[in-house]
Amino acid sequence: MRYSLFTTLADPGNTRTYPEIIKNLREQAVFADQAGFDNVWLAEHHFGPEGMGNIPNPILIASDLGQRTKRLRMGLCAVILPWWHPLRLAEDLATLDHLLGGRLDISVGRGVWPREGPNFHPNADPRNSDTLMELFRETLEILKKAWTEEFFSHQGPNYTFPAPTTTWKHPMFPSDERWRDGERVTKLSIVPKPLQKPYPPLYQVCSSPGSIEFAAKNGINVQLWQPPPKAINAYAKMYAEHRSKFDGRPVDPKKHISVLRQIYVAPTMEQAEREARESASFVFLYNNPFRGLSMFMNPGEQPKPTEKMCYEFLAERGNIVIGPPDYVAERLNELREVGGVENLLADLALPTMNQRLILNSMELFATKVMPQLKAAA
Repeated sequence: MRYSLFTTLADPGNTRTYPEIIKNLREQAVFADQAGFDNVWLAEHHFGPEGMGNIPNPILIASDLGQRTKRLRMGLCAVILPWWHPLRLAEDLATLDHLLGGRLDISVGRGVWPREGPNFHPNADPRNSDTLMELFRETLEILKKAWTEEFFSHQGPNYTFPAPTTTWKHPMFPSDERWRDGERVTKLSIVPKPLQKPYPPLYQVCSSPGSIEFAAKNGINVQLWQPPPKAINAYAKMYAEHRSKFDGRPVDPKKHISVLRQIYVAPTMEQAEREARESASFVFLYNNPFRGLSMFMNPGEQPKPTEKMCYEFLAERGNIVIGPPDYVAERLNELREVGGVENLLADLALPTMNQRLILNSMELFATKVMPQLKAAA
């Protein structure tokens, strides 16, 4: 398996200063780099006065972490496309790819928290899924044009580039018909283009069959938010069917799908549950109003009226994996055997947990869990 560190930098209740939050993240990233993790993935969120918007700009943070690590790839999970101006995003991501020496992976998403999107773009409200999806598709299309075409233009429902009033005339440079018609600018060109060609590996955060199909049909890898192993297996088959048509050849979905899990490792189950039960459950409880229980169901299964979001429900289904090394390795091996998972996003930096416990868990994961899964492969 491949292992990545995932973090939102969530700090419910604002118990730490922002310098402390960044200092802790830097320590975690350096440890992950030395311990053999493949990526660190940074989740974008905004406007969280309760401590839930601590990565407003994952691009800047990835640039900082990249200078402190040697081999760890920087992943943006996710860049929420409708919240960014597409031209600025294309330039910033391409520049970041150069600053990282090609150690950049990009995951894209649409956003699910209703307080965020409308403050960036009137069509970015997740409560209006049609206009949000239209804006998402268009922004992605513009990114690809900007990265792969020397000169490009675009006209869509949300953006027109170049703007119709754009002109340019300079005595030092004659008119260039590739992007000018006299003084009228007809096409744009961003500088730089990405270091990785044609652009950094692209992923999409998915939690529904529709998003799986869209990613596969557009040649994009998938990051699954939290489905159980049997549902992962079904999603993988769906992805492989659509992606094979895009690639024109059979596709092994294991190479294109990664899965997120909340993980905590301690010497005993009693200690793990005492230290991590609340922290590991928090992200699910917080997101429950926006996501609900349906995404945690197996194929053909519906939530029972008596079921509710709680630690027991999540631990039983393997969404929360906390315990001693042998138990954690066993549950992750089940994820691999049943779900076909080879790429794991491990949320080891759990909210409300202090840095000492997080680093202890990361060390046990790297030294006691990862070797077991390697031996079982």
